[in-house]
Amino acid sequence: MDRRPVFLWATPRSVSTAFERVMKNSAHLDICHEPYTEAYYFGPDRVSDRYGDLPGDRDLEQFSRAATNGRMLMEIASKRVFMKELAFQAERYIDDDLLGSALNLFITRHPRNVYASLVRIKPDFTEEEFGFTALKRVYDRVKGLRQETIVVDGDAFRRAPEPVVERVCAFIRVPFSPDLLHWDDGRIRDWKPEESQSQSKYHATLESSRTVLPPETGRLPPPRPEHREILEFSEKVYSDILHDQGCPRCREPS
Repeated sequence: MDRRPVFLWATPRSVSTAFERVMKNSAHLDICHEPYTEAYYFGPDRVSDRYGDLPGDRDLEQFSRAATNGRMLMEIASKRVFMKELAFQAERYIDDDLLGSALNLFITRHPRNVYASLVRIKPDFTEEEFGFTALKRVYDRVKGLRQETIVVDGDAFRRAPEPVVERVCAFIRVPFSPDLLHWDDGRIRDWKPEESQSQSKYHATLESSRTVLPPETGRLPPPRPEHREILEFSEKVYSDILHDQGCPRCREPS
C-alpha cells in the first residue's frame, strides 16, 4: 500500500469538502481538514487579519509556519494523511520538499460557479481569497517537480461522482468502493468553538447530506463591477489548467 500523503488543493466553493467527505470513508486514509487556516488568519506570520485576533490568551506560536508544518510531518509519519486545503491558505507555508513528498490533486469549478457561491457568504472576498491565482501557482510548482496530477472539476464530480472517485482512488492507490459515496453524518469532524459558526455556514449543505448531491441549476448572478477583473483572470487560469490536463476546451459553467 502506498504510504505517501495525499494533498487535495482547492479553490473555495469547489465542492472540495464533499470530496474530502468521500475520502473520509476510506479505511486507508486519515483526513486532515485545512490545517493551515489558523496560520493564515491568526498565526504570528499571518497573511490576513480578516477575522481579528483569537479570543483569550492563546499562544499564537502554535500556529506559526514551523509549528504547523511540524504537526503535519508528525501526522504523516504516523498514518496516511489526506489533507484538503485551500491553495491560498497553505501555499506559502509548504516548501517543495513537503510538496514533493505527497501525491498532489486539485479540485476547482468554473469561476462563475465559484463566484455565485462565494459572493453570498463572503461578498468582500479578496483576489487571493477567490483562490485561482494561488491554485495555479501550486499547480505550476507540482508540475515543476515533474509530478503527475489529476484535476477534478467539482461540478463534473457532482454530476457523476462514481467514475471521478474511482479514477482518483486508482491514482492515489487506495481501493475504490461505491460505499465511499454514502454516509450517515456529513460532518468532516467536530468543530472547535471558534470554528463552529463559520464552518456551519460554509458546510451546511454537506453536513445535512447523505451522499454527493447533483449540481444546482439556475441563472448565475452577474458579477459586481469590482469583481469582473478577478473573474476574467480566473477564467483564464481555469481554462489553462484544464487544457494542460488534456481537456479540449474549457467547460462552461453549470
